[in-house]
Amino acid sequence: MNQWENCKKRFATRISLNTPEKEHLSVLFNNHFAATEDGQHFLFANLGNTVLWTAGPSHPWQHLDDNSEVTKEILTARFLNKEYIDDLHPLKGTGKYQGKEVKFSTAQYCWVYLNNRTVHFHGTSASETPESPTDNNTARVEEILERIETTVSSAIQKLQMLS
Repeated sequence: MNQWENCKKRFATRISLNTPEKEHLSVLFNNHFAATEDGQHFLFANLGNTVLWTAGPSHPWQHLDDNSEVTKEILTARFLNKEYIDDLHPLKGTGKYQGKEVKFSTAQYCWVYLNNRTVHFHGTSASETPESPTDNNTARVEEILERIETTVSSAIQKLQMLS
């Protein structure tokens, strides 16, 4: 039996989390529950194979095996491309990319804008981030606008020579 299963077995009576407790969970936690022991209320969660616990929203998360505090680095380690995200919230998985609000989608396992469009980071290649039809349309429109600009500039120069 793994550590998470042992934890669930030890706290067979599990309690639903209230709103502040739910807000203290990371979007990357696989499972979670609350339990009471000796009148003390605790939250438990697992991040990958690691079991964590806390005494509540005003307390930090700790490793169940050695009671060491869970660092921001551990909480954010599974966020891909986190180096491009400003104001990264380690639990909510939110932040900003180039001034726009973004969130980490656990369903798509990537960063998305608040309108659920995938974030394409400037440091990633086309093979890593497939273009959506809208991105392709944007590129075509930009190309057409550049051709129009060239044509208009050329026409203005010819008209100026005739004047």
